[in-house]
Amino acid sequence: MDELFQILNPDWWMNDNNSAFQIADAVLFLLFSIPVAYIFIYALASLPKYKNPYPPAPIQHRFLILYVVLKNGQEVIESINNFLDMQLYPKDLYDIVVAATQLPEEDLCELLSMPVNIVVPDKENCTKVYAIQQVMQRYSPEEYDTILIFNSDNKIIPNALELFNNAYYSGCDAIQGHRMAENLTTNIAVLNATSEEINNRLFRKAHTTLGFSSALIGSGLMLDFEMFHRIAPRLKGSDLTTSLEMELLKENIYTEYLEEVICYCKKTTDAAGYSEERQRWLSAQYHSTLVAFLRFPIALIQGKWDLCEKLFQWLMPSRFLLIAYITLCTLVMTVANWPLSLKWYGLLGVLFFSFLMALPDGEITHRFRKAFWSLPILIFTSAFSHFLRFKKQRAQKKKKKGLNENKITSENASMDMMPSEEQLAEGERV
Repeated sequence: MDELFQILNPDWWMNDNNSAFQIADAVLFLLFSIPVAYIFIYALASLPKYKNPYPPAPIQHRFLILYVVLKNGQEVIESINNFLDMQLYPKDLYDIVVAATQLPEEDLCELLSMPVNIVVPDKENCTKVYAIQQVMQRYSPEEYDTILIFNSDNKIIPNALELFNNAYYSGCDAIQGHRMAENLTTNIAVLNATSEEINNRLFRKAHTTLGFSSALIGSGLMLDFEMFHRIAPRLKGSDLTTSLEMELLKENIYTEYLEEVICYCKKTTDAAGYSEERQRWLSAQYHSTLVAFLRFPIALIQGKWDLCEKLFQWLMPSRFLLIAYITLCTLVMTVANWPLSLKWYGLLGVLFFSFLMALPDGEITHRFRKAFWSLPILIFTSAFSHFLRFKKQRAQKKKKKGLNENKITSENASMDMMPSEEQLAEGERV
């Protein structure tokens, strides 16, 4: 413990008796202490019980309900039927539109028989962002008051539109619902769902408690229609969440979080599926980290504190990687220098205690106790996903290089087969 306080003293860093190993240990400890302290503060802020602050609205607004679907037509048909059967909001005050990408013909025919509009993007292999932009081009800014964005598997509670309407009437232009896992069928699915619930508590509930914008999650979110109509053409890349968060924060638009508006979704149920999901997420994470590194100083100078907080969040490692890194440092220091490892054990304890504070009550937490022993699999998968992503990129580059070489070889062979000027002349003489 004395070592912990010594490294906070500036004179300790000027002491020539400290070895390079001790200094490296101190630097790593301070670097990892920052995200742990960040998580601990928000875990404390997530403890108060949630209470919806928005009273019933005297006006009912018009909603556009957007489902973005890729290939799985039956899934979105089931979700739409559930929405139409269960939703209590007046049916004449909302319309449903489906951004349909690569759907089988039979699913498209079934959708055509339902009370929904269908927009097929002009690119067969397009991103979610592009599909949404194609939908927004079909409507004028004044046609609706708000838009709700769902994935194909999302199912929402019956009074969701009413709760969104109340918050929108009170002045909220961007609202994130509470996305929750529906299929708790395996230990991996339970751990994945637990991770998302911790995210909901730390990056949504706690953030709004302290006055910062809620983090978005890509679906189960409501936006002012005119505002989103203006922002949609500026969205870039394949990750809707990162791009939309950046555009909202640039304009100082606050994002609210409604914990009671539960939006059910399906989570990955095995380690292989989780690894693929992580690799897709890593591409967006690398991009957001670079954006945060470049934009953070500018946002700080401009005094955009909500944007600064979001950029700082993007600079931190994911929770599973943070656990993996700190555990690795703890084990190394235990073997190399036992006294120096004590502070690492303390840091790891604070991190796990923070996660325990962020765990909500309910079925997911109850099942988490049984699924806890599968946690090392997810931690290993998260760490190994970086390696798999680099390996995949390298293979793609080699494949592209091979195709280019084959193309050049084919062109050279074609040139060799062409008759030379001497051969053409001989042919003319014959």
